[in-house]
Order: sequence, then structure tokens, then C-alpha cells
Amino acid sequence: MAISSRAAAACTALSFHSTAAAAPPSSVAVNRRAQQQWPRKAMAAVARATRAGGAVLDPPAFDQSQLDTLPPAQEGGDTGRLKDRKATGSGDSYKVLLLDDPRHTEKHVETALPQVVPSVTAEAARQLFHESRQKGAALVIVAVKEHAEFYAQMMVRHGLRSAIEPESDMAT
Repeated sequence: MAISSRAAAACTALSFHSTAAAAPPSSVAVNRRAQQQWPRKAMAAVARATRAGGAVLDPPAFDQSQLDTLPPAQEGGDTGRLKDRKATGSGDSYKVLLLDDPRHTEKHVETALPQVVPSVTAEAARQLFHESRQKGAALVIVAVKEHAEFYAQMMVRHGLRSAIEPESDMAT
């Protein structure tokens, strides 16, 4: 298999560790004979440089100061207390309560409450009905104020008596 003269020149240039033996220009040479002689001339120049006591030239130094590590970040500032910080969308929690009412029936609560609060199952709605009868109120869900108001409004629309109250800060 024949190797083209350009590939042979590139292979020869790669075997040298000198910048003097750089690869030939990438443009197409008009004189094919001169292109074929280029590797021999480069090898002869390297041989003369090493016989004359000259060392192989070192590549020029590259200034890497601009690539050094980033400057240290400035410190300081008021980070605030962790209790004071609130993430986007967070707010104070409110309890949504199902209040006892003589008009409530187990069947009515069992069908209406899961429509209002999707996370409540029919079985859980029955338990909440009995708890509201025993204690006067039953905790349905805890949510941010806007959601709690929405759930309470929807419960009223479905014929259930409801109320909201702030969740106590005893746990925090």
C-alpha cells in the first residue's frame, strides 16, 4: 500500500522533537519534487544543529498567569438568621378543620371531602366525620394560607362546615 508524500511528510515531522522540523504548509504545493525533498532537508537541518553542539530548541514559554485560579470571593454581608429566611412559595401553615354540624351525614362527608381535597380518601373522610362528631372539629389538611382558604371555601360550597386556624409554632 502506497503512502502519499503528504502523509509521509506529516509522519516524519511528528517524529522530530524540534520546532525546526515543523510540518509543511497545508496549502497544496505546485512543485511536487520540492515537496518530496522537504523531509530530507528538515532532517539534515536537525542533524547539523545537534552536531554543532546546539540543543533542540525549546518551545516558547506560554504565559499562564491569566489562567490561574479565580480570585477569592469577598466575605461578609448579613446572611440573616435561618428562622427569618423563607423560600419562594413558603408561608405560615394553616390548619383546615372540618367542623361538626348536625346536617353532616357520614355518606355526605364521604363523597364531598375527597372531591375537595384529593389527598383524602373515602375511608379517611369517614374517620374525619367521626372525629368531628366526638371532638367538635377534625383536622383535614395543613397548607399555606392561600391553599387553606381555598380548601375551606370549597368545603363550604360542597355543604361542609369548615374553618381555618394558624398552625401553632410549638414544633419549631
